[in-house]
Amino acid sequence: MQFDITGFLIFLAFILPGFVAQKARDSITPRTLKPQSAVSEVGEFVLAGILSHIFLILIFCGYFQFFQKSFFAIFQNTLHYGSLPNFLWNYRPFLLAYFVLSLATGYIVGGVQGYLILRQPVRSWLLNKRPLTVVLERLGIPGFLKNDPVWYFVFQQRAPGTQVFLDIEMRDSGGFYTGELMSYGIVDDSEENKDFYIARVNFKADRAAEYAPLPCDGLLLNFKNVLSMQVVKIPPDPKTRVLEIENVGSPERPEPGVRAAHPSG
Repeated sequence: MQFDITGFLIFLAFILPGFVAQKARDSITPRTLKPQSAVSEVGEFVLAGILSHIFLILIFCGYFQFFQKSFFAIFQNTLHYGSLPNFLWNYRPFLLAYFVLSLATGYIVGGVQGYLILRQPVRSWLLNKRPLTVVLERLGIPGFLKNDPVWYFVFQQRAPGTQVFLDIEMRDSGGFYTGELMSYGIVDDSEENKDFYIARVNFKADRAAEYAPLPCDGLLLNFKNVLSMQVVKIPPDPKTRVLEIENVGSPERPEPGVRAAHPSG
């Protein structure tokens, strides 16, 4: 089997930074649940890698233009005379540093992509502009659609530190649970089996009974066994926290916030 050096260099230069960018993006916002072809997934890696290199090259050019003009002139001459391989070989430490920085830049690019997807600042800004909303209303378009699963939309924390409490009625007279949502899997809406984990659990056998705390660290439930669920999101405001916690039957403030996880993680 012959080793393809060109393919290996393309992998290091474009696919690897794109892969790092996607991992950073997926840590902020849910990745698409629809199956992707290998060509589509590799295309996303390459696009993110190209964005990372563009950002990094602009930074390098700006730095060398203002602080290392002699080095920048050498690089320009290298491109002009087509001796880039010799230049890269002579400046191997610089090439290695650039590769490491490209991975770090890929992570930053992925984080920015995740933030833009999650917060939608451009879309929000456009919808706040009266001329655009008038055009959309005349076209019969009430707003822009989102691809997020309903399951994720319901449990999503709108602000850091937001606590999500659940009041759950189980099927087949399985009783009622309350507690703070700690973790849940992000799956497609068509998937009936959705696991979620609650802490500081309280239980009662029927509607007329009183809630009592369960002697456990937490409880793992499946949405398939849930008849109904009331969701209460408590913002990180001490003035409103006490009243709303009492409404969902949790007497104390829980510790960390919600963790959303893909089925694979």
